[in-house]
Amino acid sequence: MEKLLVSCDELAGLIGVPSVRILDTRWPVGDGPAGRGLYHRSRVPGAAYLGFDATQAPRPQPPGRAADPGALAAALAGLGVDAGSTVVAYDDNHQFTAARLVWLMRAHGFERAFRLDGGWPAWLRSGGPVETGPARTEPVSRRPVETRPPLLGRAGPAVAGLDDVLAHQAAGLPIVDCRRDSSWAEEPRLIPGATRLPMRVLVDSSGLHLPPSRIRATAAAAGIGAGTPAIAYCGAAISAPAVWLALRSAGVTGVRVYDGSITEWVAGGRPLVPETARRPWGTGAAGA
Repeated sequence: MEKLLVSCDELAGLIGVPSVRILDTRWPVGDGPAGRGLYHRSRVPGAAYLGFDATQAPRPQPPGRAADPGALAAALAGLGVDAGSTVVAYDDNHQFTAARLVWLMRAHGFERAFRLDGGWPAWLRSGGPVETGPARTEPVSRRPVETRPPLLGRAGPAVAGLDDVLAHQAAGLPIVDCRRDSSWAEEPRLIPGATRLPMRVLVDSSGLHLPPSRIRATAAAAGIGAGTPAIAYCGAAISAPAVWLALRSAGVTGVRVYDGSITEWVAGGRPLVPETARRPWGTGAAGA
């Protein structure tokens, strides 16, 4: 199984290690820019801040589309990330911005990117040290962004496009809708052929990932085996990368994220349909 998660205990041991860059990516739902204020009030010691907007392509592309790897690499380099760095990112465990960052970095070939399991809430519960007050000036890169091999290269097989979704529909391959319950309540319809697989069913009541065997069982109930080609989507590719990360860390390796997600799907005038299939899990699942 691929290691994509870092526990609070592991992160505590990485604080101050020169090659480790800790990134706070909190971006609250409905008021994303307030995340920087949260960072300046309290954070994991030594963390730098990287907002969700750094992972987005600028308009006129639909919101949520992946940033150009060069632009993302430059933003990371400005925070001290270079080709020899290990990156640990955390979010608020509700808006899964750290998962999106890790997914994009991995998709572009940066293999030492990890998400803190349970995010900031888990860190606080663990009693880990907290740095408060305005953060010091965020560091500049220790090496130029042109470092070779490239910091970030062309997107790999973790990323799916519209044509991939259409091919999966035609072949009857699994497509899963990963929107959180509040987003689902606003628009309770699916891309045709999809079933629901929100992140909350892959975590326990405290928001930590379930054991790999339970995650694999939930994926199997949704028609996704260890190597089954599948596509995950959400509203703007934030929750879907969290599901990708959870499945991949449990040994389910055939999943890709549709980065355009519903945003791109509906922009092209394509239909959404009501949910018809019975969900493969019981009611009352806990988690983020």
